Amino acid sequence: MAEKNKSDILVYLIGIAIIGFIAFKIIGYILPDEEPNYTGTSLLQAVMDKSGGEDAWNTIEKMSYKKSFQLYREDGSIEINRKENHIYDFVNGVNREVTWVQKDTLYEIHRSDSAIYQIKNGVSDTLVTSNQLQSKLNAATFVVGLPYTLDDPSATLTYEGITEFQKEPCHVLKVTFKGSEDIWRHYYTKDLSWKGYWVHTSDHYSLIINEEMIEVGGFTLSRKRKSYRTDAQQNPTYLRASYLYEDYVIE
Repeated sequence: MAEKNKSDILVYLIGIAIIGFIAFKIIGYILPDEEPNYTGTSLLQAVMDKSGGEDAWNTIEKMSYKKSFQLYREDGSIEINRKENHIYDFVNGVNREVTWVQKDTLYEIHRSDSAIYQIKNGVSDTLVTSNQLQSKLNAATFVVGLPYTLDDPSATLTYEGITEFQKEPCHVLKVTFKGSEDIWRHYYTKDLSWKGYWVHTSDHYSLIINEEMIEVGGFTLSRKRKSYRTDAQQNPTYLRASYLYEDYVIE
């Protein structure tokens, strides 16, 4: 009889353990997942991993794409309407080429390591400075390289928690760069998808919204986005630009 009682108790305890395990799983499924305790650095690392991986990005040898964009004035009229071809080659140093046609004029920007120059219809353009050309290339490569271009020694990364952005709760990554007064805030959904960013410069605010992303060669890249001028509360005042990236090739 004693052995039977011991057997019944053992079965009872096993049953309790199984019920407890099932209840634990059900509660864990019902309750929301606890958010990671991010820092600015760890959030950026997680975003880079989600977007394809920084190590993989840094091993790209060649990259090309087409970039169409329209810049709008405050009254809605078009200031610039352009389609550019971008070709980057990192096999032997850093070589970049940007070309576009404007009013029957073919423009070419070439950069080979430290040398940079512009050509108009096959003739060297001496009216544009190397600093102006470098600034244009820097802006283009910085944006297309996000989030990886945020991992820079001159960058200060701060995690600002979760806020609502475009009607969705998003992680906020504040970024500032040494020598610049600009303040960047990037917004990522809870699954670390990139929704856009807001930039406070010395004379205006810009809100950039990613409308469509695309997967290319294992990387998540922007395909369509729009840029708005805003007030200090992030309320759009007018559409400043629209962008479309096509025909990505990554090797």
